Amino acid sequence: MKKHFFLLITLLPLAGLAQERNINLWTGISVTKSITKKISLEADAQWRVTNNLTTTGSYIGELGAGYKFNKHWEVSAFYRFISRRKYDKGDEMYVFKPYHRFYANLTYDHKIALLKLTYRLRYQNQFKDDNGTLENDKSYLRNRLELAYPNKSKFTPALSADLFYRMGEKFDEVRYKVDVDYKINKKNTITLGGFISHEFDDTALDDFTLQLTYKLKL
Repeated sequence: MKKHFFLLITLLPLAGLAQERNINLWTGISVTKSITKKISLEADAQWRVTNNLTTTGSYIGELGAGYKFNKHWEVSAFYRFISRRKYDKGDEMYVFKPYHRFYANLTYDHKIALLKLTYRLRYQNQFKDDNGTLENDKSYLRNRLELAYPNKSKFTPALSADLFYRMGEKFDEVRYKVDVDYKINKKNTITLGGFISHEFDDTALDDFTLQLTYKLKL
């Protein structure tokens, strides 16, 4: 009964967020390997579907490493390759074009009573290769705050908000997310979640994105 309760309190907000919105899906696999007690490596692969689950929007692969200073602080850095569906005016058709993203995180977490508070500061810079020439696309500074509820069950629900600042310009987006981790065993976890990214300059109804990720610890 307790397990069903944790799943329910996560799925109910997802149902409300998705109502009457364009629905996307981000699904993928994440593999983490601990090299030492402080150093870890990570490899991720994603498939993203847009337009109410009818169109492949992008394929993503990334590699990164993290270093844990102590039980509260960690730094990490990643490279992400993105093959994104874009409209080519010259060919007058949709094609997949390459993007390259580099990002670094500084993460702090601390347990407060029954909740776990996590703050993540991220700097990311992206390059695009739309016409055979590598060009700087855009850079962001992102601040994400998350509250999770660790407990004795296999379900860990969490809520978060991620604020995007486009470097040298303005805050242009905030992402509200709810998700739940289901721990199959010590090495295997499935995460189900959903989020709305609200773009401040866009008056259209925000898209809802569903996320499903399988995580493996080696």
